[in-house]
Amino acid sequence: MTNSNGFVYFFGCVIPNRYPGIECAVRWVTGKEGFNLDVKDQKDFSCCPVPGIFYSTDKDTWLLLAARNLVLAQNERRQILTICNGCLASLLKATEYLKEPKNLGKVNRVLSQIGKKYTGIPQKSETKRKIFEPVKVRHYVEVMAKDVGLDEISKKANHQLKNIRAAVHYGCHYLRPTEHAAFDDPNDPVMIDKIVEACGATSVDYEDRLDCCGAGGGVRSHVVELANSLTEDKCRNIAAAGADCIVTGCPFCLLQFDNAQKSFSKDGIPVMHVSQFQALAMGIDPISLGFDTHHVSAHSFLRKVRGA
Repeated sequence: MTNSNGFVYFFGCVIPNRYPGIECAVRWVTGKEGFNLDVKDQKDFSCCPVPGIFYSTDKDTWLLLAARNLVLAQNERRQILTICNGCLASLLKATEYLKEPKNLGKVNRVLSQIGKKYTGIPQKSETKRKIFEPVKVRHYVEVMAKDVGLDEISKKANHQLKNIRAAVHYGCHYLRPTEHAAFDDPNDPVMIDKIVEACGATSVDYEDRLDCCGAGGGVRSHVVELANSLTEDKCRNIAAAGADCIVTGCPFCLLQFDNAQKSFSKDGIPVMHVSQFQALAMGIDPISLGFDTHHVSAHSFLRKVRGA
């Protein structure tokens, strides 16, 4: 057995509770209407848990909860497909912590109380020695750009968004998921930009494009005025670049952009997950994408998509 037996969805907390349209988009793009990937659900997943809260305050609880999630994927012999930067960072970092025998033993002593054990996924071996590989944790963006490929994305973009100018926001955990692993260039990331352009749109450059959305590190939870002020600076730069929308791979950054704009803008710039953007380019009915649950209206953006 290897890690290559398909994926299991990991939607995290923000998507099911705040933006279910993203889940619809991901299922549509990865399903039979799109690229028909081998992805299963795992109903017993819990919160990843949130790196900015658990990892920063209680590493034992953080690692235990993350390990439980990894065991569920391990038992399916599947890679985790996460749609969220925070979930990626938390679960990927946990696989690295669990390489340490001391951490692994401590976690497995607790997991044994619920009949679970993290080992990693067994690999084929020519010897009697058992070899295990950590459960692979993959971001949706990486799977789209590397596994599916930009040419295939472009071929499926039958409703190309040729008149759309999109400002890509990567988010902090995307740029530094762990100390040892990154799937895009942290100093000059390109994958979401390339997906946007494969959908037929123009990815615009703007000042301070790699800055935080404002919410990271618990700022949104504790000093919301500061978080919104950082978002306002970023939105000012995005507006100056003439963007029609903001495209991100992180639902928590999406939440911050979507909510914060209420405090400093009457209309705002529509913000969406890259999967919603892709689904639009592939011809999904926009009503399926849940834009009516977003605080910033997408009506003007959708009118431009339709060429009206």
